[in-house]
Amino acid sequence: MHITVHGTPTLLEGKEMILLREAPAARVSNLDGSQNVIGMIAPSAQLLIAIPSLKTEVCSLGAKKFNDLIKQFKKLKTVMITTDDIEFVNDFVIREGIDKAEVVLDTNRDFAKKYGILISEGKLKDRLARAVFVIDQEGYISYKEVVAEITDEVDYDQCIEAVEKAANFKKKGHDHENWMGV
Repeated sequence: MHITVHGTPTLLEGKEMILLREAPAARVSNLDGSQNVIGMIAPSAQLLIAIPSLKTEVCSLGAKKFNDLIKQFKKLKTVMITTDDIEFVNDFVIREGIDKAEVVLDTNRDFAKKYGILISEGKLKDRLARAVFVIDQEGYISYKEVVAEITDEVDYDQCIEAVEKAANFKKKGHDHENWMGV
């Protein structure tokens, strides 16, 4: 898959994600240095936001905008993933009040490779492409957007619409209460 970086075609490394397929588990680092796993099946829907660098205007504005947009969702796990240095990210989270999403580091590029968004060449080599993935409670990718030009923003409206569907997802089949007619 390709994107453009300031108009220059740039190859992405890793396996391209396909809608309605299982989301892979990816190992990332929390800001306290501990390891975490994101993706796959979880108790609630997930919104994974890949951020090339919080040091840029588009990325920092996007992180703040998503932090505001997701406040309405009680059953949603939101994770912002970046490759920036830990000191900068810690300062950014505190300074900008990012409190509705976990911010993690893709130090080994495990997430980038498994989700097919690792920039493999040019001045942004080893950074993440700008992308969002919505994963439903059954662990399937229900929405994805890999932004075609790195300097463009994601389609927030379509992403939030997909989050609403995933966050309000009803599991298939029946549970005991439904069977009893409660």
